[in-house]
Amino acid sequence: MVLKCADIGHLAADTATHKKWSLKLEEEFFRQGDMEKALGLSVSPLMDRTHKGGITRSQIGFFSIVGIPMYKAMVSAFEDARPLLDGVMANYKCWEAAAASGKDPRT
Repeated sequence: MVLKCADIGHLAADTATHKKWSLKLEEEFFRQGDMEKALGLSVSPLMDRTHKGGITRSQIGFFSIVGIPMYKAMVSAFEDARPLLDGVMANYKCWEAAAASGKDPRT
């Protein structure tokens, strides 16, 4: 569990660092989608760059389904990890605010 939290550790980073990593991952996904299109394949979910604005929705889902439960479980085993969960929750709230405002997170 701790190794997986480290793998998705940018969720707990300061907001600027987390946003930077999220946008880099989105670009990586889009490049895969571009390659799938070039090969005549169906584009995988979340990997089609023509569907703009999806990062806010996908991040909220990822936090809700994976990130928050994972970090909560880690804190239940290691209370000293609570500042990491606090960082995750702060970033989650930023994505919620972006979704509510309709603002593009790339700006």
